[in-house]
Amino acid sequence: MSQRTLEAHYRPNWRLAQAHGLAGYNCGYAERRGGDSFGDHQQALVWRLIGDTVIDSTTVVLDIGSGIGGPAGWIMRRYHPRRLIGVEYLWSSVTAASGGSGDSGPRPAFLQADAQRLPIADGSVDVVFNLESALHYPDKAGFVGECRRVLRPGGTLCLGDITTDHRRLFSTLSLLNKLPSQFNSNVKLWSTDDYRRAFAVERLNVVRHEEASQPVANALEDGLLEVRRRGWTASVGYRGRYLFLAILARLLRRRNLKYDLFLVRRPA
Repeated sequence: MSQRTLEAHYRPNWRLAQAHGLAGYNCGYAERRGGDSFGDHQQALVWRLIGDTVIDSTTVVLDIGSGIGGPAGWIMRRYHPRRLIGVEYLWSSVTAASGGSGDSGPRPAFLQADAQRLPIADGSVDVVFNLESALHYPDKAGFVGECRRVLRPGGTLCLGDITTDHRRLFSTLSLLNKLPSQFNSNVKLWSTDDYRRAFAVERLNVVRHEEASQPVANALEDGLLEVRRRGWTASVGYRGRYLFLAILARLLRRRNLKYDLFLVRRPA
């Protein structure tokens, strides 16, 4: 996974986030179209993924693929964990996340690292949070193994990812991975069953699973409408990302792609 090509992929996301005052990059979650802003939808996806996972003043949370820090900040403000560490592959995102919003009180700590080789001690984390990042990992089995390694017995992995049951259909996208442009894919998609097998290999128990393609498509379509309302002229710098997200929403709606939310636990 090249820093250069992945930076090119995410650069328009950063421009879109800045233009619309967004704190994160995720696709969002909406039971129905309309009503809330896309920023609200993004937070709703985080809360949906966490579910009833216990996070309190004794909890150590590890956010793998923390991006520009939105979800980590939201979790910190809502749950006040003892410690929250954000791990992110791109230096530009680490820098943006570390800049933060200037909120007073404890803040997440962000560091640059590879999700497949975490610089985190064995059994030192209560909750691993990973949202919409694992699609970029070449060695997803290694990543799942790393999650088990760093989790304490009884710890929880909250994982949300884009998946597909049509891997051969999307395999040609890998040809774009070497191009340093916003249109490179930088993805290696798994199926739902691939994840279930990897969890079983690592002796991790699936406590809850939701196939959330339709609510995620709802959120994306609301977000795209917000972009359109600002006008085409205002979208300079991320027009390609608009088209990318419009295609993604359609593929999720048709379930050519799926969006899986997993709550997985390491046995006590």
